[in-house]
Amino acid sequence: HNSGVLGSSPALDFLYDDYDYGEVNQLLERSLKVYIKTVTCYPERTTKRMYDSYWRQFKHSEKVHVNLLLMEARMQAELLYALRAITRHLT
Repeated sequence: HNSGVLGSSPALDFLYDDYDYGEVNQLLERSLKVYIKTVTCYPERTTKRMYDSYWRQFKHSEKVHVNLLLMEARMQAELLYALRAITRHLT
């Protein structure tokens, strides 16, 4: 389990053998990874200060778009997790 990448939430625990998860640590700044994890795993803990401090050069509308993409990704991960649980139950 590689919980240092993005999530410790069960919905984000899909790991694939053909992807180098170390790339995430190289490509994203730590503060952005913390923000992504907070928004996706603990949205109630997201603060305006966190929102304002990441990607300062981006417009508000662009940041909102990123947040919508993050929440959509979370929903898709949750659906995959549920489908996997159902499939395991039925087999």
